[in-house]
Amino acid sequence: MQRRARNIAIIGGGTAGAASALFLSRAGHRVTLFERVDKPSAVGAGILLQPAGMRVLQALGLLDEILAHGARNDRLFGTNARGRTVLDVRYRDWDAQQFGLGLHRGTLFSVLWQAVLAAGIAVRVATAVTRLRQHGEIVELFSDDTPLGDFDGVVIADGARSSLRAALAIPQTVTPYPWGALWTIVPDDGVTTGTLRQWFRHAGQMLGLMSTGYAYQQKNQPLITLFWSLRADRLSHWRSEGLQAWKDEVLALAPIESVLAHINSPEQLTFAGYADVQMRHWHDGRVVCIGDCAHATSPQLGQGANLALVDAAVLAQCLAAQHDIPAAFESYSKRRRSHLRYYQAASKWLTPFFQSDSRLASGLRDALLGPICRAPVARYHMAKTLSGTKTGWLFGDLPHEK
Repeated sequence: MQRRARNIAIIGGGTAGAASALFLSRAGHRVTLFERVDKPSAVGAGILLQPAGMRVLQALGLLDEILAHGARNDRLFGTNARGRTVLDVRYRDWDAQQFGLGLHRGTLFSVLWQAVLAAGIAVRVATAVTRLRQHGEIVELFSDDTPLGDFDGVVIADGARSSLRAALAIPQTVTPYPWGALWTIVPDDGVTTGTLRQWFRHAGQMLGLMSTGYAYQQKNQPLITLFWSLRADRLSHWRSEGLQAWKDEVLALAPIESVLAHINSPEQLTFAGYADVQMRHWHDGRVVCIGDCAHATSPQLGQGANLALVDAAVLAQCLAAQHDIPAAFESYSKRRRSHLRYYQAASKWLTPFFQSDSRLASGLRDALLGPICRAPVARYHMAKTLSGTKTGWLFGDLPHEK
């Protein structure tokens, strides 16, 4: 029996929302995508796209374009201020054919967004959905007191700072991290080809460089993303100290003069804060949360975009398998539980070893993590974790999403 097409609203046009819109539209559903800004565009640092996320983009037919803009990363390598290796993770230790892809965040957004527009999906920009109401078999959406329509189901994908999430009958906590990062994207002179490179001084200083490929449809200049760990409450002090003081601090940790030469103003560096979002489950009747709205974490494992893409693929599968929307959304929560819980726990567990004031945590990291990285079994599990495909500490694999 052919299933009836459903009328689905998606709130948020980022990675999770755009990918969901594409999957659900292709499945025959009537999709309306709401985006609060007038001219959507991506802002943010470069991202590391993992094999799990690339599988989803391949299913959408978008991977080739993404690969053409990205920079292959085969290894995550970090040393402390004394030059001791404290982190060395290589994808080949899990699968010789796999790699990570450094990517300008704007490229991923643009490829997905252009695909949404090309598919003829109904898009309502400059429309902030501020509340919703479920009754019977419909969900009503509103922008303040203005009705936006009735829908069979609603997908909330409006990010970690979602204002709609709190209105749902789902136990949840949102905890801002005390630490964030300064970032900038500058021309890539080939400093870290093939490696996401990191330097650490204790857990209070962390410098990262990641080849980021090209800006969308601008392949004349490869780019690199610089990250500098910083406590949020020290941002004003950083500004008052001045740019040269910061450069001196960076150079005392890593010889990256050629990268710093491209940074001539503090305004080139943007501060990004993070939050930990924990929900008991991700569905409430005819409403479901996906992406950072549902499970934002610290960026230690670089999984945000990848988890969002897998969310979109699994959600479409659940709606294809279940005619009843509440049942489909409940099935989604069950299917995503082990994968999301693993990466939420792993990110939370790792964060103090890389971003904190704890000398004990950094001392343990420096003493133990390097040797652990040399053990074959540990190398395998660390590389598999980085790939985005683990669903448990010892066992469990993410199935290929089609």
